[in-house]
Amino acid sequence: MFFILSKTVGFIAVPSNVLVLIGLAGIALLPTRFTRAGRRLLVASVILIAAIGTLPIGDALILPLEERFPRWDAAHGAPAGIIVLGGAISTERSAARGLVAVNDAAGRVVEAVGLARRYPMARIVFAGGNANILSGPPEAAPRRSI
Repeated sequence: MFFILSKTVGFIAVPSNVLVLIGLAGIALLPTRFTRAGRRLLVASVILIAAIGTLPIGDALILPLEERFPRWDAAHGAPAGIIVLGGAISTERSAARGLVAVNDAAGRVVEAVGLARRYPMARIVFAGGNANILSGPPEAAPRRSI
């Protein structure tokens, strides 16, 4: 129950989805007595979606998160472990093709291979799963079939 609630709230909390919902609320208000408010919501939604979609606002917002921790310094010695975040395997395409199909997050696996070669004693942990509400194949399933 909490998983479904968290996915629903997470979907609604995404800024672009909020802007679309504001636009839909504006459209819903147009035929009512709140036409002026509906028109304002609709115009504000379109302007904000256009601004956020064309301006580098997303880059400016993500920069503090990316710079939060310092880059790895090899002077500190070899790392004890490497954590590779999941999400690089397209589970639906992999299941349909019978092969491992990667998506645009495959760079994290490529980087993990480079790190594993540079630090052969480091343990590697692959974190993954299936975060879909409608359960599909887990991320580990395509690896078992190869």
